[in-house]
Order: sequence, then C-alpha cells, then structure tokens
Amino acid sequence: MQDFTEGDIGRQVISFSAPIMFGNLLLSLYGIINMIWVGRLLGHQAVAAISASLPIVMLMPAFLIGLGMATNVLIAQAFGRRDTAMLKKILANSFIASMSFCLMISLIGLLFRRQLLDWVNAPQEIQGMALSYLTIIMATLVFQFFINWMNGMLRGLGDATTVVKILILLAAFNIVFVPLFIRGIGPLPPLGVAGAAWGTALAAVSTCVIGYLYLLRFNPYVDMQNWDYRLDWRIIREVFVIGVPASLQMMVVSLAGVIIISLVNRYGTTVTAAFGIGMQIDMLATIPFMSIGMAVTTIAGHNLGARKLDRVFQTLRVSVWLGLLVAFACTAVLLIFPHDIGAIFLKESLEKARVLETVRDYYRWMAFIFPCFAVIFAIQGVLRSAGDTLALMGLSFIAMFVIRIPLAYFLAGPVGLKQDGIWMAMLLSNALAVSLNWLYFKHGPWKKRRILGDRRKRSPEERVEVPGRAPTSARNRASGGR
Repeated sequence: MQDFTEGDIGRQVISFSAPIMFGNLLLSLYGIINMIWVGRLLGHQAVAAISASLPIVMLMPAFLIGLGMATNVLIAQAFGRRDTAMLKKILANSFIASMSFCLMISLIGLLFRRQLLDWVNAPQEIQGMALSYLTIIMATLVFQFFINWMNGMLRGLGDATTVVKILILLAAFNIVFVPLFIRGIGPLPPLGVAGAAWGTALAAVSTCVIGYLYLLRFNPYVDMQNWDYRLDWRIIREVFVIGVPASLQMMVVSLAGVIIISLVNRYGTTVTAAFGIGMQIDMLATIPFMSIGMAVTTIAGHNLGARKLDRVFQTLRVSVWLGLLVAFACTAVLLIFPHDIGAIFLKESLEKARVLETVRDYYRWMAFIFPCFAVIFAIQGVLRSAGDTLALMGLSFIAMFVIRIPLAYFLAGPVGLKQDGIWMAMLLSNALAVSLNWLYFKHGPWKKRRILGDRRKRSPEERVEVPGRAPTSARNRASGGR
C-alpha cells in the first residue's frame, strides 16, 4: 500500500501507473492471444463470431464495472482520511451489492443472448459459434467479476503490484487453457469457439481461488471475516450515486459499440473480422492511457480525501504529458505497420489479403485517436476520483450518441463512404470529446464534492496509520487544522 498525499507526484504517477499498465497489458495480451489462437486454428469466421460477441460481453458487466469504480473511489478517499472503520464497511457493503447485481446480470445475459446477437446483426453463418461463446461467458461472469473487484480494491489502497501478480496468474492460465479446449487433448474433444470460452472461464475460476488465498496472507483488508457487515446506508447510497452513473457511462460506451458493430456487420464478415482485429489492437494500445487514468483516480482520490487540491492539479498535468508521449509513438507504429500487425491474427487464406487491406484503411483514421485518449483518460481520472461520475456519463452520451453514431450513419450511408465513414466518425467524436471534457474540468463543480466526509470525531483505532506518516489528527494540529 502506498500513500500519495506526500512526495513527488511525477514519480508517483509513473511508479503507480507502470504496474497498472503492465497488469492491463497482460489482461489485453491474453485476449489477443486467445484471438490469435482462434484465428489461426479456426479461421476468420471464428474471429468474426467472437468479434460480434465482444460488444455484448462488454455491455452486460458495465453496471458491475461502475460499482467497482465506486468502491475504488470510496476506498481511496477513506484511505486518504485514514479511516479504518469506514474501509471495513465499504468493503462489505460494496461487495454484497455488487455480487447480487452480477448474478442478476448473468441471468439476464443468458435469457436474452439470442436477441442480443440479433440486435448486433451477427451474420447468420457465424451465429451458432457466437451463441455458444456468449452463453459460456455469461454463465461464468461471476468469476470475472470477483477478479475485477479484488483488483479495484487493491488499486484503491495504492497496491498495484499485487494486481499485477493476480493478472499474471490469469494470463498464464488463459494461455494454457484456451488452445487446449479449442483443439482438445486426450479425452477432451475439440470444442472450437466454445473451447475459447471454456478456457477463459476455467482460467478465471483458478485465479479467483489462488488469488484470494494469496491475498489472505499479505493484505489485512482482504479477509472477509474482518469486514463490518452492518448495513451503512450512507455507503450504499454513495456506491450507487457514484457507481450507477459510472455504470451508465460504461453502458453508453458499450451500447455505442454494439450499434457501431451492428453498422459494421452490414458490410460482411471481412469487414467484421478487420474491425475485430482493430478492436483488439486498439485495446492493447489504449492500455497506457487507461492505466494512467486509473492511477490518477487513486492518486487524486487520496489527495482529495486529504484536501490537497494543488496536488490533484499537478497530477493531471503530469499525466497528460506522459500520455501524449505514448500516444504519438502508438500513432506512428500503427500508421507504418498495419499489415504486419494485422497479419498476426490470421492464418493463410484467400480472405487474408482483403482483411488486411481493411485493417490498413481502418488505421488511416484510427491511428490518430490516441492523442485524444491521452487527454480524455487523464481528465476523467480526476473527475472520477471526486465521484463526479454523473458528469462523465453526460459527456460520454454526447460524444457517442449525439456525435459519433449519427455521424457514422451519415458518412457511411448518405455520403457513401461505407466502413471508412464509420472510422472517420469514431475519430471526430473523440476529438470533440477532448474539448468537452476539458471545458467541464475547468468550469465544473467537481472540486467542491466531498464523499463520506467525517460527521463525527474518529477514535484512534479507526484511523489507518501509514508507516512514516503522522496520524491525521497530529497533522491537522501541526497545520493549524487546515
């Protein structure tokens, strides 16, 4: 666990975002490796089947991701205030609420999986494969949720190193299990696309068990027996006040993705496969910006809890410049090597050249999206640390449904640019989102928000003490109660 209320912010942003970045890289890497296995062992139609399922897989858990973000924010601010009692209540209340919703979302996904695939216009020839993949992923969603919840809790406490260990375990299991279930081994028959889902599910189950047992030995907050299970309606209210808009923001982005891929699917499996490859590469290239944004949420959350606003502003400046350095490198690589990168995902076939040409056309536009991400993710990290997720939801809605989707339909249809019009709309909507997020950051009321602030005096045993730092009450006396 780390304390971010003191020390060099530039060094803290780099040192904390680096393990988060590595962890997210592993998370995306095993997804990419899974796609490579599917493409090379089963062909481009199998890639298209999983690509058609991805927006649904991202849409259904969006509510849980938002609740996890709320837990991260609440833990970070409580940790900044050194409030042990509140931490134990947050852990118990948020976990129970999130687990209940996870089970409900899994049930909804299973009941309506066919309708969801119809909704994204999944091509008829791949619907059977997509349905089997989606069914298994939805049925085992609870294990993915538990891993994400553990990681969010650890990040809120400033412990990104343990997150990396858990994700290394998850990636290793995926790399081993997915090809085994796809091809079969011994008495296990080849399962095709369904095997990719079963491999992912078994990897998640194994990681849950081993990861939790490991954490019990090294983190005093992880042991569920020590949590405070008394209902605290203030915490539950804040979990939903912060989490629901954050979830809705994720759902807005995911729903926009569903609509975009529904539009992409109109142009055939070649374009769908190219878009699926592009999405996998984009997820990998977006990791640095997402990781910096996650680091900003925790670092700014600690400092907002300690009421050190100047350090919050400095965190944003450092994060934007760091993100832009990475962004220009990503843009250059994807403009120069689109064929070489895309070819990794495909086996030799008559369709390979056509898919790679579409990937190249995709990156003529989408390679320039990453400088936008550098600014957007950093700003949203600060706003999220203040719990101002309602504004983030509104900003995402404008970017996606007021700008991106109408523009994509207009450029692809009436203008006649087809899939190229979709790529153009995605780039332009992100460029405009930069301006929207910056304007809100400068003029929005997020700086005045206080989450679960002290309503009473806390006893010494309720404070979280960090080695090398004086207790909160001592620091307040030294600073004149500031």
